[in-house]
Amino acid sequence: MRVEVKVVGRIKVSRDNRVVLEGASLVGEDYSGRDLMQFCTIGCRLERCRFNRARIRDTQFGSGRAMSEFIECSFDGATMIHGGSLTRFVRCSFRDVDLRDWMCHAVEMVDCVFTGRMTRCIFNGTVPVEQRPLVGRERNEFHGNDFSGVDLVDVAFRSGIDLTQQRLPTGPEYLYLPDAVAVLAKARALVAGWGESEMRESAMLTLNGPIRDAEKGQRQMLLRAENYYLHEANTPENRADREAIDKLFDLLRSVSA
Repeated sequence: MRVEVKVVGRIKVSRDNRVVLEGASLVGEDYSGRDLMQFCTIGCRLERCRFNRARIRDTQFGSGRAMSEFIECSFDGATMIHGGSLTRFVRCSFRDVDLRDWMCHAVEMVDCVFTGRMTRCIFNGTVPVEQRPLVGRERNEFHGNDFSGVDLVDVAFRSGIDLTQQRLPTGPEYLYLPDAVAVLAKARALVAGWGESEMRESAMLTLNGPIRDAEKGQRQMLLRAENYYLHEANTPENRADREAIDKLFDLLRSVSA
């Protein structure tokens, strides 16, 4: 196997399992199996690098004030907490991963594939206003990605990501709304007529988040009832909340059919 490595800029590897790359251009670097406290890139380009089975507790891809780019990199089997900031991923493999708390407000993803589990992640279609002068764009390129084999737990696609340009998971736990604006408006009107006040209030509270996302430009949505359950304990309040949420999702399915 031939591995090409080209380094431009600074690379710092400390004894306490932290890797910081600034202005680096790497080809074929292998971080597979590493157990790291932190992996940070600032204005870097990594091509065909491998992070297979790596465990990174604080993943700071695209830190600082300069974009980092990952081209055809493999993260298969990796566990990575936190995640992208100013980052672009192109044709990367995220198979059998455990990704947690990825807040991707200025992250671009093109033709990437995911399997495994993603928990508490947000992907934005537009760059937050305060970051636009820094990244030099208003929208994030986000298309051709395959999420069909990944378990999405409390994962949101927001601010105009075109879900028709992605492959999404299917199954009874998911509800796909191809026209979320119309469905949510109709559902809100119907919920307002529910007689049970507690059920109505819980359902309205659940609707608030998706309605806000729709108002900010998200036209299609992939929802999951479990993400909206308010309590973990097996209490009467928990059961009541779940009943309201389940009733709401039945209504949403009916309205969107």
